[in-house]
Amino acid sequence: MSQTETENQNQSDSSTTKQDEKENECSKQTFRKKVWDYLEKNKLTNFPRPVYWRIPNFKGSEQAAAKLLELDEFKNVKYIEVNPDKPQEAARILVLENQKNLYVPVPRLKDGLLKYITIPEGATKNEIRNAVNRRGLEYNGQTIGINDEIQIDLLVLGSVAVSKEGYRIGKGRGYADLEFALLLEMGAVSDKTIVVTTVHDSQVFDTLPKEIFMEYDVPVDYILTPTQIISIEKRLRRPTGIIWNILSQRRLNLMPVLKALKDIHDGKGKDTTLKDTDTDIEANEPRRRFANRYKRLRRRRPRSETKNSESQGEEASNNENGPQRNYRRRKFFHRRKVARQQDKPSENGDTSVGENGQSVPKPPPPPPPRRNNRFPPFRRNLRQIDFSLMVSNIEKTVRVRDLKNALIERGIKPNVITWRGYKGICYLHYAKSNAKSNLKISPDSETNLSVKIMEPVSRIETINVTTV
Repeated sequence: MSQTETENQNQSDSSTTKQDEKENECSKQTFRKKVWDYLEKNKLTNFPRPVYWRIPNFKGSEQAAAKLLELDEFKNVKYIEVNPDKPQEAARILVLENQKNLYVPVPRLKDGLLKYITIPEGATKNEIRNAVNRRGLEYNGQTIGINDEIQIDLLVLGSVAVSKEGYRIGKGRGYADLEFALLLEMGAVSDKTIVVTTVHDSQVFDTLPKEIFMEYDVPVDYILTPTQIISIEKRLRRPTGIIWNILSQRRLNLMPVLKALKDIHDGKGKDTTLKDTDTDIEANEPRRRFANRYKRLRRRRPRSETKNSESQGEEASNNENGPQRNYRRRKFFHRRKVARQQDKPSENGDTSVGENGQSVPKPPPPPPPRRNNRFPPFRRNLRQIDFSLMVSNIEKTVRVRDLKNALIERGIKPNVITWRGYKGICYLHYAKSNAKSNLKISPDSETNLSVKIMEPVSRIETINVTTV
């Protein structure tokens, strides 16, 4: 390749890179990243963090929501929809505190379109807060579908970036635009509906490039910040409804309300052709940097190939095309290394002749077995049993202590007592014959104890042995 050709190629490459840079500079994602980086760098947000791929929960969201009370449009309306994100929680509380009807979109439109939130009369501020937080929105409220007839006079949206001209940039999922289009199809919103957004002052731009906005983007009428209210003088053009050819089948599978609307339009004969390739941002969204940092810590480390045994290597070679599994490595307790007996020389120096005529030391005697118990078990010296007596007719309420006391009072001291109180009997074991008969547990007892001399019973057959 000649030098002129290389120069022309370099110039063409540089022109394409410059064109790509211009395209990147004039994209919504560029402004999102500027806002997210600035908020994170200056620590202007609260939980949840980091703010990337979120509607930022900026500091001062309560002050921005309080600006709603200064709008005449807010004072004169009854039906208000507020975004379900965390920075708009103060606005949801404010709507209920002023006895207005609150609608909240279902997150990601998975189980419906909206939820109508109600609270009991005389509810405290804490109860209102619990009703409008993320957990409360999941379990409370009445679900509104595509076939319900409602009216919405004012919308409060969350934004990542806005301009004083009225352009709005969301987090990039398109949920707010879809919700507005669905409400248009239902007839719930109209040109009279006011659109308001609450943002931080650093999220407001003087101008944004018009070419990056499409016909489905929803503009705003008011911008509320913690310090000011920005009114849009010239209202921008709003969407007219659902644009089916920019939606994918995956969107319909994830959003039943969108699929229901498509069936309605199909019944009316409208064109509902979807796009062939899925180019939505959820399909190509980059992996979050901090989303699974704790999961990565718990991830099991795969075993290295060099430490695998030969059999494992053969199995791996046989299953090269199959799925690879990471097995958990077992923990082994290393025993203390003990020298072999044939390696130890004899203490007395005794040797023996091996097969090759070499002298081999004799192995030493085996060491005594080691005991694990620190203290030896206590063993009582038991005398040899010469004969045993069986005592029966014992009441079930009698304890072995009562029998011992009765025997001691009468001077009877057996060497061993085997108690079978649950059967009404016991055994008295003696080394010599000194037992008595006609015994009673107590003088007031009506029954006598019958005593019978028996053959000697071995200690192996006796259990629960208790000495007097």
